Amino acid sequence: MRKASVKEEIVRCAQDPVYFINKYVKIRHPKRGLIPFKTFPYQDETLECFRKKRFNVILKPRQMGFTEVTSAFVTWLMLFHPNQSILALATKAETAKQVVRRVKAALKNLPKWLLIADITTDNKTSIELANGSFVKSISKSADAG
Repeated sequence: MRKASVKEEIVRCAQDPVYFINKYVKIRHPKRGLIPFKTFPYQDETLECFRKKRFNVILKPRQMGFTEVTSAFVTWLMLFHPNQSILALATKAETAKQVVRRVKAALKNLPKWLLIADITTDNKTSIELANGSFVKSISKSADAG
């Protein structure tokens, strides 16, 4: 079997967020540091729902990795879909900023050839790519979102 070309690999990543996340996204583990993201089947199902449906409501317990998988999906969405406007909305500013931090970490730890849109804005509350996609964190307020 021959190795896929860079172009073929970029196309495959663009078509399949589960493949992209499991093959290229890295996350921070509290004890082991930077590690490859390996999703669980329930996270794969969530990613497919995110990809196929515009609105999703998730009833979940804590510590299931949904912030991590959502951040990885946002990374995929921003990178492969131009002009995406993503708001990370939470009751506390720090919670919303976590999503932005995780997206930044995922983007900055991708192989250079896979970062197909340069980072143009990078601050504590937002990150924007040259393709027009951005994620911004905002906390609960009367005019949030």
